[in-house]
Amino acid sequence: MSCLLACVMVAWVAPVSAGYGQKEETVAVGVGRDARRSVSDERKPESKSNGGARKTPCDETLIEPPAGHTIDEIQELEGTCLEEVNHLRVAHNIIAMVADRELLAVARAYSKQMAEQHFFSHIDPQGRDVRQRLEKAGITWRMVGENLSYSNGYINPVATSVRGWMNSPGHRRNILEGRYNDSAIGVWIASDGTIYFTEIFLRK
Repeated sequence: MSCLLACVMVAWVAPVSAGYGQKEETVAVGVGRDARRSVSDERKPESKSNGGARKTPCDETLIEPPAGHTIDEIQELEGTCLEEVNHLRVAHNIIAMVADRELLAVARAYSKQMAEQHFFSHIDPQGRDVRQRLEKAGITWRMVGENLSYSNGYINPVATSVRGWMNSPGHRRNILEGRYNDSAIGVWIASDGTIYFTEIFLRK
């Protein structure tokens, strides 16, 4: 059995340059490691909008399941995982986040990409992070976070992922951040049965 986690947080505080996490740090957490590096983003929030129709990932990302599985199975994992995250927020007197369908397309597409291209990172092989993925989809934001997880061999992969997130300071901070108001968890199942979770947290 295996389970691996990663998280990132990006915040825009106008007019100061945006950065990852507190004090403009990115946090990647996995297998007991906590790696940080300073980054900055000089772009303004307005530049994150394409000014026209949103270009979400193609519809088949939302309706075509991975081989050997059903879309109902994918949707059940996604829905259950977001419910668990929201239950934790409410238990800590934090408002539940609203499920965002456009955000779901981005999150599911990224889990699919990781599963099919055999990588696990906030940065894809083309060098794009969650900011670029949201920008491509035409989704604007003031603050964004991302938790990743994959697991294989667990009876309850949702519970495994959520428990792992809550046991990691960076992931837990994303889950319990009260400024986030929208979220989506996208799931994909690889050919070897490994289940990938991508949760995107958003403040618009």
